[in-house]
Amino acid sequence: MAKDKPRLTRLAAILTQLQSKKIVTARDIAEKHDISIRTVYRDIRTLEHSGIPIVTEEGKGYSILDGYNLPPVMFSEEEANALITAEKIINKNKDASLVQHYINAVEKLKAVMRSNQKVKSELLTERIHIRNNKFNLKTSDYLVTLQSAVTNYKIVHLEYESLHNHKSNRDVEPFALFSTNENWLLIAYCRNKTAFRAFRLDCIEKLIVKDETFEPHKMTLQEYFEECKRNWLNTPDTPLTPDANIFAIKLKKLNMQKLQLDGFTVVGIKIKTTNENAQSSKDIPAMWDRFMKENIVSKIPNRVDDTVYAIYTNYEGHYMKPYDTILGCKVSSTDDIPKGMYSQAFEAKQYAKFTCKGDVTQGAVYDAWTTIWNAKLDRQYYADFEVYGKKSINPKDAEIDIFVSIKG
Repeated sequence: MAKDKPRLTRLAAILTQLQSKKIVTARDIAEKHDISIRTVYRDIRTLEHSGIPIVTEEGKGYSILDGYNLPPVMFSEEEANALITAEKIINKNKDASLVQHYINAVEKLKAVMRSNQKVKSELLTERIHIRNNKFNLKTSDYLVTLQSAVTNYKIVHLEYESLHNHKSNRDVEPFALFSTNENWLLIAYCRNKTAFRAFRLDCIEKLIVKDETFEPHKMTLQEYFEECKRNWLNTPDTPLTPDANIFAIKLKKLNMQKLQLDGFTVVGIKIKTTNENAQSSKDIPAMWDRFMKENIVSKIPNRVDDTVYAIYTNYEGHYMKPYDTILGCKVSSTDDIPKGMYSQAFEAKQYAKFTCKGDVTQGAVYDAWTTIWNAKLDRQYYADFEVYGKKSINPKDAEIDIFVSIKG
């Protein structure tokens, strides 16, 4: 246990801890070293008596006097190994700015290592391999710039293209950054939408940090996530609004109805995709492109009519897990199915029906799905589908029915 370490070792560790942050509380020190608050006070006095200029801020904690230079920190073998491992992991990160700045920082840290540590570090570097990001892709170069904007409360102008190819220009107030599924996202208050949003860094086409600053938001990152959880917020570039009624209004606009549908059979083309890492945002548009260019509708035998069904089925779990996507038409028979096409029958089930109205080219269907994903539905994950009939011929003013299978 930490309290069993020699006091000299503990004092050196406390000194390192004091160097690591602007303010360190007595409780922080006590918890890290498993000692009492009284022992912390005694250790701080000992460091002060030894000539270390420790500043005590009443009600806040301790800090080292600005400008005081301490000798280089020596690393234990385990600490050096941890640095080398972290370097390997960060080298695979998709943000080029983070990788370069970390490499520069580690070079400086290696400079203070003892000679035998350097030899061992070089050996370990050759013996560690990270398989994430297999092709070592770099999809953004903005992380370090945004980190500075977050800490300096700088307004940032973004030229942004969403995963559904919707371009926009935003002035945002950077709030936080987080990484998920190997992608970095910026949480920011969007001045254009007057709401918090999350922006993928790999969707930012251009970024300009302005001289203008903003007032810090009185909210912690944990409070943001709790608000997300309350609103069932799961997707990037979706507004987080303090007014919960906005979400209810969006759901109401979709005119949800519950109904029982008869069974039916479709014939069409099929792919397997997933919403993880936004893979479906690439696969499904490419599938639609093929569907239209090859005029698949005209090649489907025994079709009931020319209404197109985009069906999501054979889920391997919830909607973030792999699933099949089928583009096709209802048929009266599965005879003479052309090569390269598939048929699938669907049983009679209970569904929630939503009616989406708007400009499909500007993400109307995606926005509808975002609302559906966030709705408290008792989903069955059997089959969900969009229906493209006569009312959807004009994509800029379309009406599309969306059906989501629910438990009866």
